[in-house]
Amino acid sequence: MEHMRWLTLRLGNNQSIGPGVLKDLWSNACETNQSSVTRDTDGRSTAYALHAPTSLAYPKRAELRMRELLEKAGYTFTMGSLADRPAPQPVRFR
Repeated sequence: MEHMRWLTLRLGNNQSIGPGVLKDLWSNACETNQSSVTRDTDGRSTAYALHAPTSLAYPKRAELRMRELLEKAGYTFTMGSLADRPAPQPVRFR
């Protein structure tokens, strides 16, 4: 199954989230257990990439649900969506 990055997330200062918690939130938001999360650190800040199948049925709904879940959990964050942009090349996870 091909996956792509749907969202990029950056948490507020002095906030962190474990990979298991983030994956659980994202799986809930995108309504599939065929999702994954990765973390990119560029030295100054950390960005989290949220991946799901390229065939994700409702990407905008997943984004809105993810925003709601993070807010309810008390996180401050910025989030960039790829859902309204041309699709990047899919990646295959093993």
